[in-house]
Amino acid sequence: MSNLKRMTLMSAAACALIAPVAFGQANGYYSRDKYEAVRDRAQPEFDAEPVRLGTFLVRSNAELGLTSNDNIFATAAAEESDVIARAGAQVSATTDWSVHAVGIDASAFHNEYQDFSDESFTDLTGRLRGRLDVSRSFSLGGAVFAEKLNEPRYDFVNAFSADKPIEYTRNGAVLDANYENDRVRWINSFGVTEEDFEDGETFAGLNVDQDFRDRSETSARSRLSYAVSPNFAVFTQGTLSNSEYDSEQVFAGAPRSRDSNGYTIAGGVDFELVSLIRGDIAVGYLNEEKDDAFFADVSGLSVDAEMQWFPTRLTTVNFNAGRRVVDVGAFDSPSAVETRFGAGIDHELRRNIVLSGYAGIANYEYEETDREDENLEFGASATYKMNKRVHWEVFARNRERDVSGTGVFGDPSYSQAQFGIGLKLYP
Repeated sequence: MSNLKRMTLMSAAACALIAPVAFGQANGYYSRDKYEAVRDRAQPEFDAEPVRLGTFLVRSNAELGLTSNDNIFATAAAEESDVIARAGAQVSATTDWSVHAVGIDASAFHNEYQDFSDESFTDLTGRLRGRLDVSRSFSLGGAVFAEKLNEPRYDFVNAFSADKPIEYTRNGAVLDANYENDRVRWINSFGVTEEDFEDGETFAGLNVDQDFRDRSETSARSRLSYAVSPNFAVFTQGTLSNSEYDSEQVFAGAPRSRDSNGYTIAGGVDFELVSLIRGDIAVGYLNEEKDDAFFADVSGLSVDAEMQWFPTRLTTVNFNAGRRVVDVGAFDSPSAVETRFGAGIDHELRRNIVLSGYAGIANYEYEETDREDENLEFGASATYKMNKRVHWEVFARNRERDVSGTGVFGDPSYSQAQFGIGLKLYP
């Protein structure tokens, strides 16, 4: 069955379910605000207020920071340390109309390495978004975006000594259509993204080709929910994806296509219980089919879950888990199965002091080659809101990658520790 047919059947089934629903009861079945997360709690004495520019409310800040990194190249041996100065700003503006909305988001951040200046890079992002409220129950939205980013040294693609982080651009557009009335919610989105990766170069002057990663991705998602009660909803959802690469790669003596089509079908629950827990959990089946028969298809369990636990009003504990197919940028492996678990905690020591900690593990099983990566990350931070204009943060984090398998070239395992301090200034 083609992807178009799958999406058509999903939409038709959703429409059939929506048609007989009564419109008698007021909305409120999807409110998830009984508990307030520490990071979401408003502190009027210390939170910056938006600036009004005509019909827009503008939130912005400048950021300065210093980070000490004991292994900037994320290597197993010959580790090099450096101090990175970070400076940048971000702005978000949204209309305050009673219906409809238009907004813009932009950011620019530069990271300057003190000893290894070739590692320095700048990230730029921009997004224009809007929403049209067709009725109280139905809205249409969309956004266009452009980004110029750099892949971190600890990413797989930078594991073999490119002379600087791999730079890439990411541009695209997203459309969505959302319906909510009484017990029924139907959320749909469609997006197109173009990614273009710049070639790297080894320290020996050899080219690190990245053209095989340039691609366009088309995706669609539909979720239909039914609220059993104001605290609990069940849903079914489906996603479709298509990846088309700009060029073939010569692999095993012949040109190969990395193009693929994929889908997931899942069911789940969305809840906020009196037992101080809320969450969104989806479990189902994933499938990715390669256009080139040389590469194996991927299928299996899909997971996408987030939960929050509120043991006290001053403490929030977060959990997340997921399982999906990703392209990590490996030449000899067009996809890998990512399985991740994570947990974090935020504690409000005082109204203007928040202590946080987190830990996460991600496992990658590579297709077409005998390789498995296990990434571990954990850290802690403290945020101090001096006043509405000045916020401080100190942090420490550690990243580790352990690689195993007969298909591993060299030793891409590493351990990296970072310590830093940051300052945010609000107008």
